[in-house]
Amino acid sequence: MRVLWLLTKRAIREALRTPEATVPLLFIPIFFLVVNIGQLGKQFHGEPFLQGQNYGAFQLPLSLVFSAIGIGSALAMVAEIENGYFDKFLVAPIPRTTILLGRLCSDFLRNLVTSSVVLGIGLAIGVHVRSGVLGAVLLVVLCALFGVAYGSAAILVALRTRNTQAVNMSSLIFFPLLFLAPTTVPRGNMQGWLRVASRFNPVTYVIEGLRSLILDGWDGQRLLACILTIGIATVVLLGLSVRAMRTYDS
Repeated sequence: MRVLWLLTKRAIREALRTPEATVPLLFIPIFFLVVNIGQLGKQFHGEPFLQGQNYGAFQLPLSLVFSAIGIGSALAMVAEIENGYFDKFLVAPIPRTTILLGRLCSDFLRNLVTSSVVLGIGLAIGVHVRSGVLGAVLLVVLCALFGVAYGSAAILVALRTRNTQAVNMSSLIFFPLLFLAPTTVPRGNMQGWLRVASRFNPVTYVIEGLRSLILDGWDGQRLLACILTIGIATVVLLGLSVRAMRTYDS
């Protein structure tokens, strides 16, 4: 545990020294929140699916997800691989998994901060979290965990390809899934193939679960689907990353 904590602190210090890697995690979600509210807020004003709130309440889960996804740890790791510093970790008398987990623990802590900031902005523009304080805390924690799953996928690419360009390209995989989810209207309002695709899209259940905490309160079915989706994604992707780390050969 001591080694894990030291590696986590190291990753945190790296993040603090390179704020340009964290600033986009705040700029992008805030940008999407403001733009989507500006474009669609009046059009959907008073719609039943808003449960009496403004359109910002419907869009906030999307911004929260954006605030927690990043590939900074994967880029840092692939940079160490390319410059040879990563090999020093491999020969050090520490478990290989702590190298990976140290970065992901740092990601989790960073995600808690960025998600909290975006949630605070949502509250400032009039969004009300119907599930209360406990629901708001759960929102932030679930987003942070989802970010760990996303970061695990990026680190897996870094370990398998050892290539910066491949890691950068890996971030593009998520965006089609995100925009095939019910991000601007409820799933029931989607039409044709898009509605069918959203049903098989795991991101749909993450967005709907987070949204239920804001609009509905405690919706057990949607919340359970969200928690299971994030949990399974985290276990699978983290497991694959750990396996890649253990079998890594310099």
